[in-house]
Amino acid sequence: MRRELKLLLSLVVLLALARALGIDGLTAQSRTNQLVVDSDPRGASEVTICSQNLNNYGLLPDVVKRTPGMSAERLAEKEAALVKRFVKAGCDIIAVQEVLGRDEAISNNALTRLATKLHFSSNRSWAVVTGPSNDPMLRNGYVYAKDRAEMLSRLSYAQVELPKMIEQEKPRSFSRGPLEVQFAVKGQGEAAPKTVVIINFHLKSKRGGAGDPAQLEWETARMQMTEALRRIIANRHKASFASGEVPLILLGDRNSNFDSASAKILDGTLSLAMFQGDGVCRLSKRGVPLCQAGQAKPPNLFSVLTTDPQTKFLTGTHRYKKEYSWLDEILIATPALPAAWERFDSTGDYASGIVYDPREASDHALVWVRLNW
Repeated sequence: MRRELKLLLSLVVLLALARALGIDGLTAQSRTNQLVVDSDPRGASEVTICSQNLNNYGLLPDVVKRTPGMSAERLAEKEAALVKRFVKAGCDIIAVQEVLGRDEAISNNALTRLATKLHFSSNRSWAVVTGPSNDPMLRNGYVYAKDRAEMLSRLSYAQVELPKMIEQEKPRSFSRGPLEVQFAVKGQGEAAPKTVVIINFHLKSKRGGAGDPAQLEWETARMQMTEALRRIIANRHKASFASGEVPLILLGDRNSNFDSASAKILDGTLSLAMFQGDGVCRLSKRGVPLCQAGQAKPPNLFSVLTTDPQTKFLTGTHRYKKEYSWLDEILIATPALPAAWERFDSTGDYASGIVYDPREASDHALVWVRLNW
């Protein structure tokens, strides 16, 4: 008994020393390998949910069209790098953006190829699904482990008409259709299974910003898209905002930074109406909201990346011209946040992180969160 007590005290001292030196949570992405001294009454976590922009991934003929100079060897290197990220993060459900394919059958075949390579590295069986898109080649999808999750339903928002910024505007839809999937996730130990709702989005990029009449690199278009998402989930998922029984998770590539107007509309802090006409908000030249004091509302979707004590100090998820931005996001409805805590009593400290390497995988980092109930 004395020997065990001494060992436990030594581990506690070492952990305290590591924290004092700033070693604990240095990169947040290494948390999956950290030693846990204190037991968590919740037991093992149920599921690790990841999001990854694949940077134009598909079957070789399609990839060559999007990425001139791509070869079979380079594509194989990219696939191997993606698989390393997925395994490193311990992903069970992976929301993916930029899957190439003129139709769902072709994009499913591409994801199946990637899932097969993931099977050989993880020794797990994986299934895939993609959805409709308004982009002729790019669509959203999921790769998920059959031993952890079962797909119950899917719903695409590709045909949803966006709210207008001004009345004279032509009707518009999402660039790529956000894809909602409801998964049945198995419990661990004595934990019961849960239905988890995940909505995977990929908003309009800043590419071709010179053609934006507002000269804001299409930020107003992204604002319309996030407002549409807000309205959809407010109607479809009222129960998830009232209770954490069915966790609601929005994740994907926002294509705007965490402090942008579209980001604030998505988390519920602001609304599109605040920017219309003589509204209480206007936009800065980089798309940041400038509002009258006291107008913002408390959010009801929280980022488990940019509000996490460790993850928020990382540089971001995407680099362009030596500047990092938080383009990739994971948001969880307020009642379900405790399931994402690092420990049962670590309020606001989430089991989340970013995986940057290998760099050959994508120009976007992988982001992840673990749920434990």
